[in-house]
Amino acid sequence: MGFFDNLFKKKNDSSSSELITEIPQSWSILSGKNNGNPMFVRKNVACDKIAGNKNYSTNCGIAFKMLSPNSNGLPDIENEPELDNLEDDIFDFLESDLNSIVPITITTSGFREFVIYTKDLVEFNLRLEKLKMKYPKYELTTYSKIDLNWNTYKSFK
Repeated sequence: MGFFDNLFKKKNDSSSSELITEIPQSWSILSGKNNGNPMFVRKNVACDKIAGNKNYSTNCGIAFKMLSPNSNGLPDIENEPELDNLEDDIFDFLESDLNSIVPITITTSGFREFVIYTKDLVEFNLRLEKLKMKYPKYELTTYSKIDLNWNTYKSFK
């Protein structure tokens, strides 16, 4: 393999540590079942271009129980209008300066979970605390783990 081949390979290697200056956007909806209940997954498939970026190697999640899901365990916005505001703020608080990327949202069985990749876990946790203070009705829970290759993201096909 020649010098230029190596340059080309590195440029297109999704596991690079190339600086991300914007989050690509192209959302798809996947559906399935979870414990007999409908499950909807919104996946930003444009993140295929950046999946595995070494700067975002920590996979985090924010999950919570919806306050008024319908009988299928899906959101009932008429009875829970604050849900849309919470979701908007999750994206705004976390992605505004590219500290984190939210490529997947899962809704099922009366719960919603946001799959997130962050470059600064301390900053992620500070922002999560602000969300918790702004939305005290919701019990926002979280997890974090190293996921260098974005395996969680890639598992949703």
